[in-house]
Amino acid sequence: MPRIMMIICLILAGSAFLSWPGMALDHETEKIKETAREIRLNIAELDQQLKEHLRKAIEEYGNRPLECTPGAPRKSLSECIEDEGQDLTQTTITIARSNDRDDDPMGDLADTEERFSLFIEKMNKTNDLLAGAGAKLYRSGFDITPEMDQLRRNVIVYVERKQTRDLRTKQAILIAAVAIILIGIFAVIFAVIRRFR
Repeated sequence: MPRIMMIICLILAGSAFLSWPGMALDHETEKIKETAREIRLNIAELDQQLKEHLRKAIEEYGNRPLECTPGAPRKSLSECIEDEGQDLTQTTITIARSNDRDDDPMGDLADTEERFSLFIEKMNKTNDLLAGAGAKLYRSGFDITPEMDQLRRNVIVYVERKQTRDLRTKQAILIAAVAIILIGIFAVIFAVIRRFR
């Protein structure tokens, strides 16, 4: 009976050793997903502000002539924006890829990076046109860059911890397999010795 209890305790200890890092990683995954979601919501809000700023600029400076692209004939600000194919006045929509694997923060980071880069590209393009027309540039009081940097750091830490956990799991499985083989060998030797006595 004491041997059975000892085996059960060893099994429970091994299970806790393997499951505890996984639980910590699950918590980190949820935190990363929540942070990425908040950043994407902030980007959507900034995108809305940018469109509103552009709409007001068109009302006030829409007829001002400027070069839409260097070397091209001069057009009005409104015409330059129309030439962009409404990209500057429509909401940016991206398709999330993180749904393929819900436990993959890399997908959340990729989705957020895409939204961030599209917004920055749109903002720079808008400000270039506004500057050419002599209109007030769009400046946001909220900077997402620090949050993006923190999200990247969190994902890097997650990946490193996951690799450590996977390595520890493989080591534990290897140790357990060796221990089982040794126990089996000694059990056979013990049984053979008892039989010949």
